[in-house]
Amino acid sequence: MHQAAPPPRPSATPRSDAAPAASTLTAAAWNRRPASRGLRGLAHWPHWLRTLPEPARPAVLTRLFGALFMALPGLALVLFAASHDGIALASAALLLASVHGLLHAQSAWLLARPDTTPGWRHTLDDHAPGLLACSALLPLALRASVLANTLLCAAAVAVLAAIITTVRPTQRRWRRPLQVAAAALLLMVLVLHALALPWPVLASVLLAALCLAGSTAVQMRGGTDDGNILRHTLLVVASLCATVAVAALASAGR
Repeated sequence: MHQAAPPPRPSATPRSDAAPAASTLTAAAWNRRPASRGLRGLAHWPHWLRTLPEPARPAVLTRLFGALFMALPGLALVLFAASHDGIALASAALLLASVHGLLHAQSAWLLARPDTTPGWRHTLDDHAPGLLACSALLPLALRASVLANTLLCAAAVAVLAAIITTVRPTQRRWRRPLQVAAAALLLMVLVLHALALPWPVLASVLLAALCLAGSTAVQMRGGTDDGNILRHTLLVVASLCATVAVAALASAGR
């Protein structure tokens, strides 16, 4: 007797046809994903931040972090200083947080709008290291000598005069000498502070001063995107060190 032939096996061709089709659909969906979610999937970010040029975005985020830090932990610093040392240190801490926060926020706004016509906002941003230094040293004036406070006032006047000479084209020749004078006066204030402040406060102040000096050096050197980001990062780190110095000063005066 002849045995019945086994039934033919079903062909696997339909499966092989379906798999490439599914892969093609998946690849097409993946390719459409960046276009639907915005630049690098940042659709949840604000429109002005998504439309920023790639080199400017890190600097904007850095200065925004500095502004938010001075607005939120800065308020906590004011309350801490008021409860541990008194209203005088709290007022100085409030002025420090306000000046630093406004300068960081203004710089972030300028970086987000590179087409803005240069004006007094750019002038304040260019002189940010001097303004940050004077406001950071103001809380320390409560523990400093009369000579140190006098030099600090002279440095603040020199910084403000340099800003005014920058705005007025006929007096710009005085800008560089005033900046040098302000830097020399601030250096003398730091030397006098070194003789009177506790070492935790002094260490924070010196680190902030080094960051501000480094930012000024990068700014004078000018140029690359990496250098621009480094400048903004150093300014924010200087603000953080200034808040640490005030907190340490309030703790020491408890």
